[in-house]
Amino acid sequence: MARSFPPDVVVLDSESLIHARLGRGRKSDPTVLQAKSYRLSGQPFTPGMVSPELIDDGALAEALRRLRMESGKWDKVSLLLPDSWFRINLVDLPTLPDKATEAADVVRWSLKRTLPIDPAELRIAYEVLHKTQAGVRLLVISAIEKTLAGIERAFGAAGFEIVLIEPVGLNIWNAIAVREAATSRDRLFLYVRETDFTTAVFRGSQPLFIRSRNLNAERTLQQEIRLSASYLRDTLQASGFESCYLAGNQLDRELDKAVAEEFGGPVHRVTLADFTDSSSADLSAIEAELTACTGVFTG
Repeated sequence: MARSFPPDVVVLDSESLIHARLGRGRKSDPTVLQAKSYRLSGQPFTPGMVSPELIDDGALAEALRRLRMESGKWDKVSLLLPDSWFRINLVDLPTLPDKATEAADVVRWSLKRTLPIDPAELRIAYEVLHKTQAGVRLLVISAIEKTLAGIERAFGAAGFEIVLIEPVGLNIWNAIAVREAATSRDRLFLYVRETDFTTAVFRGSQPLFIRSRNLNAERTLQQEIRLSASYLRDTLQASGFESCYLAGNQLDRELDKAVAEEFGGPVHRVTLADFTDSSSADLSAIEAELTACTGVFTG
């Protein structure tokens, strides 16, 4: 557990939340000390343009109060949200101002071309990936400010202080990347949920492509995988991946075959046992989210 964050992590989606408490294992990997899922009453979230809108703070706060009663006295928490609640962009700029406020304005302006809403409505975080004489490349993560502020308000009402808000998928990748040997070749990452999936391509340590898409009845997941593979071949000339990492809960084994055939690389299932020292409970229904929780502490 290299990064210094509180041991408690909450993974929230529109219908439930997962609380995980991690500790140091016997080896270098963390161990899952506690893990429990809580259903949210009613429908506290409604779909939105980028992030869903929180329309019932009370339903979320009520679940958090139950969590508080059952898990003891603690107050600081890292929060992970579905990838589809964010927009994740790779942005190239000719330059980036040194002053933080000016840099944030430039980054926000750069998103105008790619988002269907006013960037002023977003909370934005960014990381400089690399700089060259030609410019600077950024990883930019954004979500609706109103949604995040409402979630923070509900957590605060239940006595919790949120110290970190990040996407689930990127933290699963953090857990993977810190354990992998350095490489200059292309690696694929797929994170599949019931309602959406994330596709990312990394060349060495640098992301080339990250996208989260919602799933619907019009196209199956296998069809979406074929379309994603075709897009990556055409736009990035990315094929013949060194490794294809597939994360998700209780996924059909036929999916491994489809990924291998479409992307041309060996498929590695992401399992919680690869990232934790030990756990006595059967956590297969939430192991992708718990793997993401371990990624919070990598760095």
